[in-house]
Amino acid sequence: MDADDISNERGLGQRPGIFREDKGIDIVGGQITEFVGKPENITGMRCVPESDADIKQYMKKRCPMNHMTVMFRRSAVERAGGYLDWYCNEDYYLWIRMALAGCTFANMPDTLCNVRVGNGMAARRGGWKYFSSEARIQKYMLQKGLIRFPRYLYNVAVRFGGEVIVPDRLRSVLFRVVRSRNKAGKEEGALEAGKLSKKSAGQQDGKQYPPFSVAMCVYGKDNAEWFDEALASVTVNQILKPDEVVLVVDGPVPKSIQDVIGKYSKILWAEVKVIYLKENQGFGKALKVAVENARNDIIARMDSDDIAVPDRFKKQLGRLTGIW
Repeated sequence: MDADDISNERGLGQRPGIFREDKGIDIVGGQITEFVGKPENITGMRCVPESDADIKQYMKKRCPMNHMTVMFRRSAVERAGGYLDWYCNEDYYLWIRMALAGCTFANMPDTLCNVRVGNGMAARRGGWKYFSSEARIQKYMLQKGLIRFPRYLYNVAVRFGGEVIVPDRLRSVLFRVVRSRNKAGKEEGALEAGKLSKKSAGQQDGKQYPPFSVAMCVYGKDNAEWFDEALASVTVNQILKPDEVVLVVDGPVPKSIQDVIGKYSKILWAEVKVIYLKENQGFGKALKVAVENARNDIIARMDSDDIAVPDRFKKQLGRLTGIW
């Protein structure tokens, strides 16, 4: 999960059940809502396909997983080579390699995270550097036989138009229109928190859940308040709590970020494993370090500015492990 994302109450708890239910499932994600300013100001949704076949078909066009919602088996990720650097596409690159390695995917229909967006988000998804990264991903899939040449040409042409020709302001408008369409017709109140249990993974409601880790990275430019909200959403506000949080600090961070780390190191019942990298190593390398240092095979991703819904882990574990 990213450090600015907010996990849905039903998200994390929903994923581990999938793993036991179908031993072949290696990674499970879910849907996201997007907000500007306050978490309740939801402006759109990003919906992704749910079945393994549909996910792999969708992968030929664009990223099929909402990365801040994923829970995966470390053994499967390592079988595909683990996280590697690829500008703005570390997750997409990993999903492609996992598909090539024969891994099985799933997405839940539930909203698992509330993702912080702003006017600068669409701007960051444009320009020559971003387009070059996207074009190289398409070339990689072509070389590996995931797509054919006509699809490659179409994908690159669409990206060139949307990421290079279209100005940032118009791209922002188009981005909002697409996301708002996804939002239409979806149920409201998905992010309302209920009464939360203080139990970590293990026995709950007469069901035995496996232990799992949360992997996060934080950077010097991250917003400390958003980082605090993101950490709370995957720990104290979760119905089913992780027994370990692996936090990679990628380069120097200000005192405000360090204070948040110190706060949760003191109040959490779970182990907070903080790994400091003296210099910024990049997102791919930081995530690789986080995954490699987790003690559990089941790992949930989280960004540093998003918010997980309170039952995210319970639902995911239930699906991943077949408890539900």
